[in-house]
Amino acid sequence: MKKYVTLSIVGLLFSYSESFGQCQYSSGSPIYTKQATYYCHQYVKAALLQNWVDLATGFPTHAESDFVNFTGDIHTDQNFIRVCSINDARVVLPCPGGDCSYHSALKMNNGIFASTPNGSTASIYSHQSATAFTTACPADIQYYAAIPNIIISGSSGVNQGMNVTFTLTNNSQAFPSFITLNASKWTYNSTYFTFVSSTSTSITLTAKNVAGSSDVKYELNTGCGINYEIKTVQVVANCTGTLNGGQLNTFNSVPGGPNQVVMVQPSWTWVRTSGTATWSTANSGKNMTFSLSSGCSTFNAYNSSCNLTIIFCKSSSLVAYSVVDMETLQVIKQGSVENTEASSTLLEGLPAGMYVVKVDGKSTRYSKSD
Repeated sequence: MKKYVTLSIVGLLFSYSESFGQCQYSSGSPIYTKQATYYCHQYVKAALLQNWVDLATGFPTHAESDFVNFTGDIHTDQNFIRVCSINDARVVLPCPGGDCSYHSALKMNNGIFASTPNGSTASIYSHQSATAFTTACPADIQYYAAIPNIIISGSSGVNQGMNVTFTLTNNSQAFPSFITLNASKWTYNSTYFTFVSSTSTSITLTAKNVAGSSDVKYELNTGCGINYEIKTVQVVANCTGTLNGGQLNTFNSVPGGPNQVVMVQPSWTWVRTSGTATWSTANSGKNMTFSLSSGCSTFNAYNSSCNLTIIFCKSSSLVAYSVVDMETLQVIKQGSVENTEASSTLLEGLPAGMYVVKVDGKSTRYSKSD
């Protein structure tokens, strides 16, 4: 904030002018006496980002001492976007010479504007007209809308080789009409992803075999302003594989005779660290074959991205199981259970959500509610 001004009030006007460069700003009588020292941008952010101001009156409805926790100008905040029409606006900024940091006013539900000067023990003021901000240079007005609920939802982590879908959402509400939605607004880093499909509000990508962090973006464009929603995604090494065509777990119950392990990544080193299993590898360790007549054997399997400890035990009445969270696609539980145990009991202690339970190679999908 550089200078702080207020405008004409409802019904009763007295004004004075203070010069800032080429523009004149006017102020009127207060409609509310503040209980804390905060400036105009903080007042607007408290109103539109946290609903801490009654938009019918302009009066704070929350502890005003918290308003000071907001920082920065409106026009540089990614929770706001410039719009072309005052009808779409919730904030008005005077921008003399293109500098929009001077002052801001909140557009209330009745179309009246409210603002407060910096750190004043005086008041919040009301203003009947947005043009009162810049009577000497009205072309310098800019309009902004708040968009705090528009985000990109989707997993923040994905295994190499897996598909992942990201969706532009607005807290289950319709998107503002002043934003143009189009499938072409999505961008991503082709080093980490390949394209599968997209719509105006979603995109599906396949993670490449390159581990690292990358951003998926959506351009929000009103015709007068642009900003970006950004989702940072970690592409993690796919250290998984299959055992006899099923899922390979940390603990695995296996039959006697040859067993086949095939890893997703192409190059592995295998070391037997305990037990008596006989084993061999092929395809640079991507394939491992072993036989186990009794007991258990433990292997260390590793490459430049992964380091696994895998246990194989001769089958008995126990069978291997795993539980996968369908939102994150991560294995959250695994081990062995009695073959007669119902797979649904493996969800005990887990929060509500969608899960896939695999027991002895058989998968069942569950929706768990509170």
